[in-house]
Amino acid sequence: MEQSTNRFIRGRARRDRALLTWRNTGAVALFLYGTSFLWLTSAFAGTGKPTEGTAWTVTQVLVVLTVLGFSVAAWGIYRAASWWERAVIGSAIFGFAPLIPYWVAAHAAVGAGTAAQGVAIHAVGNTLVLILLLAPPLRHWIKHRAEGAKR
Repeated sequence: MEQSTNRFIRGRARRDRALLTWRNTGAVALFLYGTSFLWLTSAFAGTGKPTEGTAWTVTQVLVVLTVLGFSVAAWGIYRAASWWERAVIGSAIFGFAPLIPYWVAAHAAVGAGTAAQGVAIHAVGNTLVLILLLAPPLRHWIKHRAEGAKR
């Protein structure tokens, strides 16, 4: 009688199912960038000063919507959906929305330098995402990699 529970049985590896692909890497990178918007919430303010008020509430709602948008876009890339490009572009454009109320709210809580740093990082990030998908040569290269086509 064989004790199959004591043996590690591994299925055959499939060559067509690579774990590290351009599409997977792009989806993870986009998801991680989207989650960086959580830095703009009052939970990350990290000061003893109050983080209350309309500006913080509006910022947090817009941040949650932005994170959801980038998460959906990353899922679209991972699943190779036909709509992933529109979702990424829409999320990057919408990603500018939480920056204004954050700037207003964060001035009092964390100071102008930290607020400016958070706004600058995300403004540059959104701009880079838009450049990557709106500049024709870069868009073609990214689309080509995301679809898994060979050069």
